[in-house]
Amino acid sequence: MKALRFHGPGDLRLEDVLRPEPGPGDTLVQIEVALTDGTDMKTFRRGHPLLLAEVPSPFGHEFCGVDVATGRRVVAANSAPEEDGSPGPLLNGAYAEFLVVPRAIADANLLPVPRGLAPEVAAMVEPLACCLHGVERAGVEAGQTVAVLGTGPIGLMLCACVKDAGGRPVAVGGRPKRRELAPAFGADPGDGQGADVVIEATGSESGWRDALDLVSPRGTVVFFGGRERGTELAVDTYRLHYEELTLRGAFHHTPRAVRAALVFLASGAFTWERLITHRVSLDELPALFADPPRDLLKAAVYP
Repeated sequence: MKALRFHGPGDLRLEDVLRPEPGPGDTLVQIEVALTDGTDMKTFRRGHPLLLAEVPSPFGHEFCGVDVATGRRVVAANSAPEEDGSPGPLLNGAYAEFLVVPRAIADANLLPVPRGLAPEVAAMVEPLACCLHGVERAGVEAGQTVAVLGTGPIGLMLCACVKDAGGRPVAVGGRPKRRELAPAFGADPGDGQGADVVIEATGSESGWRDALDLVSPRGTVVFFGGRERGTELAVDTYRLHYEELTLRGAFHHTPRAVRAALVFLASGAFTWERLITHRVSLDELPALFADPPRDLLKAAVYP
């Protein structure tokens, strides 16, 4: 079969490899479509010690496909929770014709796709589950103003989740074309100053600092966009103490969030398909990663 394999930063190769064979309890999925995301883009440029500890490695983790054994269309998250609460081993290999979903993940986070839901939209279940988890961590209450820093696919998904939770999302920053999409996901563009809750979704040093500057006294900041190990954040201790700020991290998803995300996608509450701006084949994907178009949000990748 054809599969893209990561050989190192900037080195993604389309190769002929053996079709994977499922073990007991595993699920063999024929990929219909995979989606690009920001994590894969960053990993392509600089590698990732957690996602791709060994090279060459399978690549890609957002997908929708067909369970070869049953003929059902399915989606899966990229991990299963372990007893200590960690996500456990992460699943890669969606940029290929076939993928084996290990039993542990299949038992917890492999779901049938509702009838009528486009595979490109169903494949968004993993990032949307992360966003639902992040908004839950934020403790958003009805009527609260929630500033979301970042207007990429994750930022826009977070806005939709905030809106669904009863909050009033404000999309902060980003390029003009991306800000124009904010109303389609329930948000108004704005500066976010004085928000009750701030969700940082850029993963940048400036974004983490800005989140602290924007939040109101007794407000909550959720750091959703990840930073490299060893980076530090300076916090105004006066504000933290006297203004009783709450600072939280949000990482990954839970099986409950994965199930909720699939229902949310199938509800048609938002035009999720607008997040897909490009469509490419497996052999075209390395060039897209190497020189991403300025208007790229998510690309649908077809084997």
